[in-house]
Amino acid sequence: MSSLNRADIRTAVRFRGDYQNTLKFPDTDVNREIQTAFGAFWRLVADVHQGWWDKQDTTKTTTNNVAFVAVPTDTWRVQAVDILDSSDYIEMRQIGLSDRNKFGSSTSTDMPEAYRLSARGIELYPIPNATYSLRFLYTPVPDTLDDAVAREWYTGWEEYVIEMTLLALDKRERRPLGDRMQSVAAAEAMIRAGASERRSQEPEYIPLREWDELMLPADRGIFR
Repeated sequence: MSSLNRADIRTAVRFRGDYQNTLKFPDTDVNREIQTAFGAFWRLVADVHQGWWDKQDTTKTTTNNVAFVAVPTDTWRVQAVDILDSSDYIEMRQIGLSDRNKFGSSTSTDMPEAYRLSARGIELYPIPNATYSLRFLYTPVPDTLDDAVAREWYTGWEEYVIEMTLLALDKRERRPLGDRMQSVAAAEAMIRAGASERRSQEPEYIPLREWDELMLPADRGIFR
C-alpha cells in the first residue's frame, strides 16, 4: 500500500513527461487531466474487480402512492435494490420497459416487487401502498482527488492514472504515442490480472493483496 495525494501524482507526471513548465502546463490543467484519468481508473476497477467501490444506503423509503424513489445523490451505478419485509430484506427484480405492465394496472398499489431505472431514480412496480424501507447497493461516482488529502493505493495502481494523464498531455503536445500507449496497456493489464485472484466459488469477492494490480473515460451517467 502507498499513500499518495494529487500533488504526488502531479509531481510524477511532470517529472516523467518533462512537463515542468508551469506556465505552459499550469496545475489547473494537469489536475483536470489527472481527474479524468482517475475516472477512467475508477471505471476499470469497478468493471474488473466487481463490487470494489460499492456502498450501501438504507436511508431511502417509499412514499404511499408515489411511483418512484430517488437514488442516493452520489450514485453512479445502481447494483441492486432490496425492500424490507418484516425483518428481512428481499431483493427486488430489475425490469425493463417491456415488463412495466406485468404488475397490475398503471394505478395498482401494493408492496413493490420490482423496479426500473429512470432519470428520476427507480420506478416502482406496483406503486407502493405504504411506506417501505429500501436498501440500495450501488457504485458511487469517482472521488475527487485533492492535493491535501492522501488516499491509499495498492502497489502499482497509481501507474494507470499517471500513464493515462501523460497520454492526454502527449496527445496535446503531438508527441509520438506508441510507447505511452504500451505503458497504459501494461498498467491496465496489472489491474485485470488481479481479477484472476477471485475465489472461484465467490465471483464477486476480491482478496485484498498488495500486489494485486489495476478504467476508460468514465461516463457521467449514473446508471449502466
